[in-house]
Amino acid sequence: MSETDENINMSNATFQCMNCGASLKYKPGTTFLHCDYCNTDTPIDIKPVEEVVELDFEKYAGAYEEINLKATKIIGCRKCGAESTFDENTKSIACPYCNTPLIESDAHEERLIQASYILPFHIADDCVNEHLHKWLKSLWFAPNKLKRRAMQTDQLQGLYIPCWTYDAQTETSYTGKRGDTYTVTVGSGNNKRTEIRTRWTYCSGNVSLFFDDIMVSASKHINQALLDQVSGGGGWDTINMVEADNRFLSGFSTEKYTTNLRDGFNTAKRVINDRIDSKIRYDIGGDKQQIDSKDTKITDIKFKLILLPVYISSYTYKNKLYSFYMNGRNGNITGSRPYSTIKIILAIIAGLLAIAGIYYLYTQQ
Repeated sequence: MSETDENINMSNATFQCMNCGASLKYKPGTTFLHCDYCNTDTPIDIKPVEEVVELDFEKYAGAYEEINLKATKIIGCRKCGAESTFDENTKSIACPYCNTPLIESDAHEERLIQASYILPFHIADDCVNEHLHKWLKSLWFAPNKLKRRAMQTDQLQGLYIPCWTYDAQTETSYTGKRGDTYTVTVGSGNNKRTEIRTRWTYCSGNVSLFFDDIMVSASKHINQALLDQVSGGGGWDTINMVEADNRFLSGFSTEKYTTNLRDGFNTAKRVINDRIDSKIRYDIGGDKQQIDSKDTKITDIKFKLILLPVYISSYTYKNKLYSFYMNGRNGNITGSRPYSTIKIILAIIAGLLAIAGIYYLYTQQ
């Protein structure tokens, strides 16, 4: 695959139904574009990813302006600042994060690195309610009005979240100390006791580590911690990614990356440093380890930009905005929620009455 092919223009395009001419939308969980007007399904010819192609980090980060990047139409939200691409197939021209109506006259073009791969939406529309209802039932002390508002899935928007992934080879030389513990008996008589002591030995060495696909959120609103929560703990099934194809974006929004390539790698380096430290401690061995110095050389840095599917809904409760996020692959949901003060008070009263009842029965025996 050539670099030109890898930089395929990912700005959302419009696809028309061959039967009635209406706009088509990608149907989650399938390999079809669907027409809501005549129910026609148009197949998407998917090319299996035989080999994931990475891009050269130094080339893009060092000569950014010289690379032929594609122009992408971006619409920004005046309220929360989120920037996304939209097409006419989306449910509404509204910000996926705060539901503020977007003004098309605010649109502008930017030259951006294009996504190389997409993890398409898998949870179909008729399954969204099922996952949402299960999540709402799990919320203790949630206000009844919250549950009714959250179930308004017409406010639910599908959004592709941008993420960087990084590969790197590292070679690290280090110096440090190995601590081996041992016990000694000291004192005598009533003061006789056992103490644990550590014998320290100077160490030095080299460790080699290869890092594959360190994932870093490039979203302004969904940070790394939130992205991990949405994944459901098992990570994203990136093995099912497909090559970038506008047809999978049809009917959905795509957020613009706001963490640039170099800043994303700075975040990845924190992961790299932590794993190198763990490797060094393992290499030193013993019961305790102390790292005095290390010198790491990072080479052969590669990257790619991928898009991950997330359903987002925002709702206002007592003048405060709440949002929840659903994994578009497995239906896992996370998000903020209010608590019902009345329900909590009633639960406390019920608990106190139960304790009082038990105490009364006990005293009557």
